[in-house]
Amino acid sequence: MRGAAARQNLLNYYAGTSTRPSRIGTRGPRPASQALYLTPFSLPLATDHVLRATALAPAWTALKEIAPTQTHVTAELGSKTAVRIKSYKAPRVTRIQLDPTGSVATADITRLEYMKYENTSMSIPFGKAISADTVASVAAALISAYSTTGFAARLIPERT
Repeated sequence: MRGAAARQNLLNYYAGTSTRPSRIGTRGPRPASQALYLTPFSLPLATDHVLRATALAPAWTALKEIAPTQTHVTAELGSKTAVRIKSYKAPRVTRIQLDPTGSVATADITRLEYMKYENTSMSIPFGKAISADTVASVAAALISAYSTTGFAARLIPERT
């Protein structure tokens, strides 16, 4: 019976006879972005050039002190020249704070209950520090540093 009611609620939604509440604008404004500089893995750049990437300022503030982050990305340009390549996306490492308990929530459309976990995540781009660095080796080091008790980490690969 529970499944039949959920199916009917879904059909009503698709038919346009029921709606779900809008959540647009409920999380507040987007935080400021932080300019970051790195050396890409797959694109050859001159030694005095770095690639410009961005991350949300709160993510950079939270993650910059975790070793070995600042050897693979920095907020300081120094004497180098920053370039931006629109088609290139630097690899990113995402740190996820896990919600171990969760809470019971009700689906807006089907009205079925489910467990909702309030995990939060933040990510920053990274590059290579030395010519021998690979995406896999740097990602493994960052993921190892970011995966502590109550946290998980994952890689978003480089795209050219």
